[in-house]
Amino acid sequence: MVNKNKAKGTAWESDVAKFLRSYGLDVWRMAQTGAEDQGDLGGLKDWAFEARNRAKISLPQNVDDANDRARCKESRYGVTVMKRRGKSVGDGFVAMDLRTFAVLLMDLYDINDDEPDDINDDGFCPS
Repeated sequence: MVNKNKAKGTAWESDVAKFLRSYGLDVWRMAQTGAEDQGDLGGLKDWAFEARNRAKISLPQNVDDANDRARCKESRYGVTVMKRRGKSVGDGFVAMDLRTFAVLLMDLYDINDDEPDDINDDGFCPS
């Protein structure tokens, strides 16, 4: 028997990867790896993606999960990509916490490479 929710999630991950590839990014859907999951999409070493296709958006959980994936992958940015009901893939939501956004801005504007002490908080990969 097919798990419909899992199939929807897999399709969303594939759609997001295809969309990002259409912009020239070398991104693909990754296989699930269990306790040390590094996210749903691979190809961009500094990014960990958590793709979600759920009827109810749980922003705090989604962002926390993306940050957990980033810690496991040892990447700089954890982001969640959430499907928007009744809209195209490009209309989906991308979210991150303010700390991740600040690091992204520092990198974009080449401000410095020194992050504040609290940048990664615990710094552990959940098991």
